[in-house]
Amino acid sequence: MDLVFLAFAGILGWLAWTSFREARDGHARWTRGLAATPVTVAELVAMAGSVRDELDAPAFRQVVSLSGTVEPLDDEARPAPLTGVESVWFRFVEEALSRGRDDREERQVVAEQRRERPFRLTDGGAEVVVDPRDAHTEIPVAERRRVTDDGGGREFGLFRLVDPTVARERTEWRIEPGSRLTVVGEARLSGDRVRLSAAAGHPLTLTVAERGDHLERSRSRSGTAMRRAVAFGCGAVVALLVAVLS
Repeated sequence: MDLVFLAFAGILGWLAWTSFREARDGHARWTRGLAATPVTVAELVAMAGSVRDELDAPAFRQVVSLSGTVEPLDDEARPAPLTGVESVWFRFVEEALSRGRDDREERQVVAEQRRERPFRLTDGGAEVVVDPRDAHTEIPVAERRRVTDDGGGREFGLFRLVDPTVARERTEWRIEPGSRLTVVGEARLSGDRVRLSAAAGHPLTLTVAERGDHLERSRSRSGTAMRRAVAFGCGAVVALLVAVLS
């Protein structure tokens, strides 16, 4: 019985740690969003131009929050894998669904595709370049389709291996040209263009929410995750004490 409580304490401790990490990351995004200077695209381009003229390009570093309209860079929109909709960024995931213990649904990722090419963010006749690689994205699901599997298998001579998959689920997230996007991150000068991209110590966030809504969601999610971490942590301590004292 002691081993059961010890195992239970370990599971709860792991859940507490993952929830704490989620709370910490959410709090960090909230504080970065608060510290970011809200500007328009035109204002950011003008600021960068002034620094470049008076000093030099490497001197321009500004953590900002700005919103604008998404446009392809050099006409590089591509069709998303699931729907074929033209997109400047997409993520596609295919999962195999099967029935596990207690008839619970289990998932396994069997395919994944990403397109993370730079695109333009425009507003008021001005534009900046956004590089979405390694960015934290808060993009809603654009399409989700579930296909029932035929329950087939593979033949091995006299033996047949039954495939436990009961369905496949395909999910697509995408950013389309003409959509509105908010970007929070550090802006730099790259040649004659202002560029926002993720770098060591300088994360980048892409969200379809406006700045105020993004901040409120980050704060709320961080608080919820922290409450879960405390609950799991307390449960782990109680299970450990029971294991030790029993």
